[in-house]
Amino acid sequence: MNIHVRRYRDTFIRMKAFRLEFPSDFPANTDETEQMDEIEAVLALIEQYGGEQAAGFGEVRFAYNTKGIARENLRELLEDIETAARSLAYKVTGIDLVFRIPRNLSDAQMLAVARAFAEQSATYETDLRKRLGNQFLPNLTAAVTAFENSLTEPESSSEAKVEATAQLDQAVRRGMIARRILQGIMKLKYKNNPARKRAWDSAIHIDRDNKEDADEAPANPNS
Repeated sequence: MNIHVRRYRDTFIRMKAFRLEFPSDFPANTDETEQMDEIEAVLALIEQYGGEQAAGFGEVRFAYNTKGIARENLRELLEDIETAARSLAYKVTGIDLVFRIPRNLSDAQMLAVARAFAEQSATYETDLRKRLGNQFLPNLTAAVTAFENSLTEPESSSEAKVEATAQLDQAVRRGMIARRILQGIMKLKYKNNPARKRAWDSAIHIDRDNKEDADEAPANPNS
C-alpha cells in the first residue's frame, strides 16, 4: 500500500469517525448517508486488498527464496557428481569430461546441465553409485523437478500482487468520487453552521507533499 493510498485511507477513516460523532447529520435515505455508506464500503475494500497486496509482496519474496533454495540444492548435487567423476577419471576414461559444470550459469543453463547430467548418469550409474550412493540419481531427478517448478512461482506470485494492486486502486477511486460528492452536499448542509463545517473540512482533509498528490477525481466515474 503506497503513501497515496494510505493518505486517502486515513481521510476515509476520519470521515467515518465524523459520522459516528454526528450521526444525526446522516439521516436514513439521504444522499449524504448513501455516500458515507460508500466510504465505509471502500474502507473495508482497502483493508482487504491492502492485505492481499502485502501478501502478494510476501509471496514474491517467498517464491524467490524457494527458487534460490531449489537452485542451490540442485547445484550441490551437480557439484557432488562432478567431484565423483573427477575421482573416477583414472579408472573410467573421460568421465570427468562428461560431468563438468560451466561457470556463471543462467537458470535455463543450469536446468539444461542438470538434465544432461541425469541423462548421462544412466551410462555411468554403477561407477557413480560407488561414490554417491544408490539414491543419487533419484535425488538428482527430484532436484531437477523442484528447480524447474520454482522458476514459475515468482511470476505467478507477481500476478497476484498486480491484481490486488489494481483492485486497491479501483476501491480508492470509488472513495475519491464519494468524497467529492459529499464535499458539495455538506458544504450546503453546513452553510449556516461554521463550527460544524470546520470539523467536516478537517475530517475530509488529505495531506499533501507536492503537486503530484492533487486530489482529482475523474470527471466521469464510469470512464
